Amino acid sequence: METLFFRKGSYMKFTQALAIILITFNISATASAQDEASTTSGADEAALQRPKATDTASRKLVENYLTVTGGVAAHIELHNIVATGTIEEAGKTKTFTLIETQDGKRKLTYRWRLLGRDYEVIYAFDGILAWSQEILPKKKPVKTFGGADAKHFIHQRWFIQPFIVPLKASYEFKYQGSAKVGGRPAHVVVGYGKKDERTWFYFDKEKFLLTRWGGIGTVAGIEEYLDYRASRFATVNGVLLPKQIDLLVENSIFGTVTFDSIKANELIDTKTFYAAPSTTPVLRQRPVQQ
Repeated sequence: METLFFRKGSYMKFTQALAIILITFNISATASAQDEASTTSGADEAALQRPKATDTASRKLVENYLTVTGGVAAHIELHNIVATGTIEEAGKTKTFTLIETQDGKRKLTYRWRLLGRDYEVIYAFDGILAWSQEILPKKKPVKTFGGADAKHFIHQRWFIQPFIVPLKASYEFKYQGSAKVGGRPAHVVVGYGKKDERTWFYFDKEKFLLTRWGGIGTVAGIEEYLDYRASRFATVNGVLLPKQIDLLVENSIFGTVTFDSIKANELIDTKTFYAAPSTTPVLRQRPVQQ
């Protein structure tokens, strides 16, 4: 069941949780001198080093985010998300279906129509490999992909963030400083994945919502800071999730994702994340006679 954020019931729940957090949260007392350095962008990577452990400020921000968005228990019970919607990018409109799981698997299927022809492309991560496949207008063989494209697709999720085990087990978090998201003050936390893949998380200073996140990706073959900014929210299975996302490249909007349907804990066949075996004949060389 999906409810738009700030309707009466969810607003009362949000404000009650927020009141508790505002009393207990004291980030200035826990941040180090280095942590207190202000930033206007998540791109200050030169000064960043993976911490040995998550600092107190980052841990409290994550805890507060979990509290105001439904509570730790509700997040733990969010095993998967299945969403549909539209993406507007560079003047083009596509529909999509997205699946994200708590253990990190993803599958994103795009569909669009151009010059009377239907197109469909799949991008997926099965937990080990990232792969893609063109389905329409003509089905093509599966391709694996890597580099910045794969890292971004695997680690920059739209719904399930690495704040709950099992994903959280691979991350350490470091408080970086302050920034603004849509003109509102925010705290910036850097998350380091298992292989030091980095994600910048922006938590609203007043409401503790995650209003922006992202990392390095590629646009037209060029590595850029590709971020997602939540502009609307909805409650799904007791957890507050983005209802609309702006796509940002170096702080400029280049697209918008709008979710028409968001469902949680659907029955999903795990095979859906795995690429279909190739049916292309393989030529084998006959052994040389001795």
